Amino acid sequence: MVLTIMHIQNFGFYIITGCLLLIIIIAALMWFFNKNRRYEFEYNKGIESYQKGNYDLALSFFAKATFVNPEKLDAFYNLGLTYMALNRIDEAEKNFKKALDINNNDPDIYHNLGLLYYSVKQYDKAYLQFKKLSELKIDDHEATYLVGLCQMELEDIDEAIESFNKAVKIKISSENAVYYLALAHAYDKRFDLSGTFEDLKIAGDFYTKTIEVDPKNEEACYKLAICCAKQGLWDDCVKYCKKVIEINDQSINAYNQMGLAMYCSGDFDTAVSMYKKVIAINPQYSDVYTNYGYVLEKQGNFQEAIKMFKKFLELNPNADGTEMIKDHIIELENSINIKNKI
Repeated sequence: MVLTIMHIQNFGFYIITGCLLLIIIIAALMWFFNKNRRYEFEYNKGIESYQKGNYDLALSFFAKATFVNPEKLDAFYNLGLTYMALNRIDEAEKNFKKALDINNNDPDIYHNLGLLYYSVKQYDKAYLQFKKLSELKIDDHEATYLVGLCQMELEDIDEAIESFNKAVKIKISSENAVYYLALAHAYDKRFDLSGTFEDLKIAGDFYTKTIEVDPKNEEACYKLAICCAKQGLWDDCVKYCKKVIEINDQSINAYNQMGLAMYCSGDFDTAVSMYKKVIAINPQYSDVYTNYGYVLEKQGNFQEAIKMFKKFLELNPNADGTEMIKDHIIELENSINIKNKI
């Protein structure tokens, strides 16, 4: 076969074209790998800054990473977390949603978007995120628990109880203290709505289970004391108030509740000592002054009782029942005047 000038020219054309294509491919690969390197650099710097608590700097790095490669969700997700840490709710929501646009099956995004909504009391929106999370992670006890928390806030108490029970069945361990406590709260709240003492009894049982799993759970001990008080079980109320004080000897709630239990049991002197303890710890705790006032009144010390009631009004002028307290002060003053005339 004889090569012609045309053959040589065509061959040269193919070589040049091939070289150009090779150069373009190499350039594209270099650009691609350089883009990934730039993204990784900015992203890793963002992570490093976030872990150190330098949130403003982290925002800058994550934002650069999203600019370098807007198709990667990690930078948008971490932008959301950083804005969330700064309590910049709108920006956090915006970036979590951008991450979902890239991958709407990522459970971590739904988890944190739900927490974001929950933190600002948008419980209906939080519920939708946690519900989606529980669908993606069917046997995840935490997802089920979070759904229950939202149902509680939305007053769907029966559904919340069902969710918490499911969480308990999924996770049989020491972590159940959290779920037992949630169940106790749910039954306690249902009692407040229904007045059915069976709900209150079940609430008490779950507070007790919480304490069995976590003996130093201050909240469970205090709530169980309140639960006993609602049933008029004053000795048990005192017992659990004492447990709270063993855990935290600065618990004004426990001292105040124990004072109320002693008052209802007729032990006025011990009640007074409890209320004095509350005031010593926190003189701005307004509720103690009405309780203290009623005890002093029972002891016949009307002048001091009036001082306590007035202190309550000073600290909490817009509280419910202030008119009743004012009327009661007038009654006591009239009683003092009548007694002085005699």
